[in-house]
Amino acid sequence: MPTIERHDSMQRRTLSLIAIPAVLGAMAIAVPALAATGASSTVHAASARRCTAVIVISHHRRIRACLLRGPRGFTGPAGATGKTGATGKTGGKTGPAGKNGTNGINGTNGTARAYALVQPTSPSAANLVGAFNITGVSEPSAGVYCITPAAGVSIASGIAAVSPEVSYSAGGAPGTIAVNAQHAHCPATPLEVDTYAPGTTTLTTGYAFTIVVP
Repeated sequence: MPTIERHDSMQRRTLSLIAIPAVLGAMAIAVPALAATGASSTVHAASARRCTAVIVISHHRRIRACLLRGPRGFTGPAGATGKTGATGKTGGKTGPAGKNGTNGINGTNGTARAYALVQPTSPSAANLVGAFNITGVSEPSAGVYCITPAAGVSIASGIAAVSPEVSYSAGGAPGTIAVNAQHAHCPATPLEVDTYAPGTTTLTTGYAFTIVVP
């Protein structure tokens, strides 16, 4: 059987070589070519020092050969991607709630100098349900209300704001309420309010209202 003897600096080994005839034939051709030029070339001598020297025994002949490192093989395919790791733990605990802010400063008082809720009680009389700086009300004719403010409350040109009120109105229905700034029907008082049936210009009693003097 063909064998290979390997020589190195530490020991001598004889290795059994099992190969197909085609491989042995190729080795028998390549090895003498290396051996023929090895003794006379400095480059080959240097290469021999960097290679592994072996003795090839083939057909009862001993041939010295140098085994050179072959080219690097192709890089293998990348491995499969590993599984995704487990989700990390949730962060720290929620912090405590902040303290309530301080209360804001109270706003200034309103500017209304007088106000009242007026209720008609008959075709010629009315009543103050609630009032501030309003001291009296009269109804000299149906739907005409003369309003007297408290002493010291100056009414400039009869300026006031009025709104319908239903709970004290006859039949619980609102009327059309209007300020008469020139108070033509109430010359003795600075405030006059007239009430009309909705959709008409007819002065009509029975409709309650609120009045505010700014």
